[in-house]
Amino acid sequence: MTQRTQQPNGGEELGFTLTELLVTIVIVAVIGALLPKAIVLGLRFTTGTEKRVAATGAVGTLNRYFYGDVQSADTVTTDPACGAADVIVHLSRPGADIVYTYDRPTGALTRLKCTGTGEVTTVLGRFDTTTSTRPVTLSCGAETSCTSPKEVTLTVQSDPAAPPTALTAVRRSNPS
Repeated sequence: MTQRTQQPNGGEELGFTLTELLVTIVIVAVIGALLPKAIVLGLRFTTGTEKRVAATGAVGTLNRYFYGDVQSADTVTTDPACGAADVIVHLSRPGADIVYTYDRPTGALTRLKCTGTGEVTTVLGRFDTTTSTRPVTLSCGAETSCTSPKEVTLTVQSDPAAPPTALTAVRRSNPS
């Protein structure tokens, strides 16, 4: 609401009342005090969401490679190969070794394919290193050891608050 003031020369001057001005200053002060807190809260939420999305993407990418790798494997072990020491699973077939590794310092889940002509490294994704020291673990189905199992399961725990995801693949019946 504006106030009209009659000027001595017969003109009118428009302006805000003192009450309107004080109310406006109070509203701006409240918004100015709460806005930085809302921004910080939003950034925290975004960071957590980014980590969950990245972990979900890693599981999806692992899913794309894992089934085909297990189906084509003649042997399944946890032995080091391709120069990798922190091996989750080592899948061998004629002419190629495929190794899944997890690098604890960076949180990177990696697939290494070694052939006679070279090595191909694929970073499948990154996991939050603060939530788990080893988010991907191997179990070999119903068998007690990983010596040439028929069924291979990788369990992925990307978020401690969520249930783990189990990826189970079955090897082919006849080795090539």
